[in-house]
Amino acid sequence: MLSALLAEREKDGKPIRVGIIGTGKFGGGLVTQISRMKGMVVSAIADIKPENAEYAYASAYGDDVTVSRVDSAQALEQAIHVGQFAVVEDGLLVARAAGLDVVVEATGLTEVGAQMASATLEAGNHLVMVNVETDVTVGAMLRRKADSAGVVYSLVDGDQPGVTMNIVEWAWSLGFEIVAAGRGTELFASDPAGTPDNVPERYGFDPQTLERRRINLKMYNSFRDGTKAQVEATAIANMAGLVPDIRGMHEPSCNLADIPKQCSLVSEGGLLSRHGVIELANSVAEDGVTMLDNPLRMGVFVVIRTEHPFIMEDLTNYHCYPGGDGKNFLLYRPYHLVAVEAPITIARAALYGLPTGAPRNVPSADVVTVAKRDLKAGERLDGGGGYTVIGQSEKATVARNERLLLLGLSDGAVLKRDVALGEAIGYDAVELAEDSFVLQLRREQDEAVW
Repeated sequence: MLSALLAEREKDGKPIRVGIIGTGKFGGGLVTQISRMKGMVVSAIADIKPENAEYAYASAYGDDVTVSRVDSAQALEQAIHVGQFAVVEDGLLVARAAGLDVVVEATGLTEVGAQMASATLEAGNHLVMVNVETDVTVGAMLRRKADSAGVVYSLVDGDQPGVTMNIVEWAWSLGFEIVAAGRGTELFASDPAGTPDNVPERYGFDPQTLERRRINLKMYNSFRDGTKAQVEATAIANMAGLVPDIRGMHEPSCNLADIPKQCSLVSEGGLLSRHGVIELANSVAEDGVTMLDNPLRMGVFVVIRTEHPFIMEDLTNYHCYPGGDGKNFLLYRPYHLVAVEAPITIARAALYGLPTGAPRNVPSADVVTVAKRDLKAGERLDGGGGYTVIGQSEKATVARNERLLLLGLSDGAVLKRDVALGEAIGYDAVELAEDSFVLQLRREQDEAVW
């Protein structure tokens, strides 16, 4: 039905008007995808480098596209009203703009994301949250703000958390139990120690690609050092009420057929101590250097369970990979299309008032901060994808009881003592930036939740 409703919007001259904050690789790709659609338009883009936003419009519509740079709320809203593409430097202008239907937060920066998300919701605009780093830090509070304002707060289809949640919702609707849900990874033995400096070498990016696709080296390093997968699995946990079985999850090396076997209870030959967990499936063999023959790679999966013999028989006959005692089965999708599919979430929010997925009011998991190398007192931490730390998923109750530093609050924190490689860093080991907006918002969330 989305296509018909979008076509009707196009016919009536009332497209869904979208604002995007941040035009890196994702934001630029989203502009291009929406340019191919009916009934939706990117009316405004904010980027601290306005030329990036202009490049995104030119890539989508051609070099002769007309784009206006504006620097005030009045000028922005006038451009939106007359249908003129607008670019601003200040993301708050887009967040608070009247005339937009949906705002997409795609900066990837936890502090900035918290500011932009809060402003968007307070202005009464629907929010599509691509910034998973902010979501796992203060998503429960942002969800509460959205509910109070009567608008949608949603993670995005196409990214692994949203794609996984689609399968989870399908399984719940049909009465299946969720044993485990998560995503594939490609974690080589050398990856956790990686830094932004060696991203081009590890990915094979040439200078032209880095410039053309506006590659964020720190973000791409978080993809390879394991942090991004931990963050995205935590987002799945908080939407679905799941938890990591152990800190950092098991992340076994496994081909597709092995996923439901590994994601079963220990008593059934698997790794898990319980059902209802998030997990990762590594596509790299146990030697840390060889790719497996038939892995999930960057796809997503859900292991479901049924006790009924008829359904067990059907799932077996439909060639679903079985696991455990024969009652667990693998559902998976071998790809995620990121910016290509993101407009589905935008349309659902604007047309139906529904999210692809949103965190629950009480988080079940957090991403805690772990030393990437031996660190010395006085060093300043630089958050996920940087040179100092990685993130690992942990049960929210454990993170709170052990007073572990959240990854989303780690950027800019200064160590008060030495920390060893692999050590989880506690709040007592750091001095936080007390003027941080996301820190204040997290404290509000903790007061509301706990």
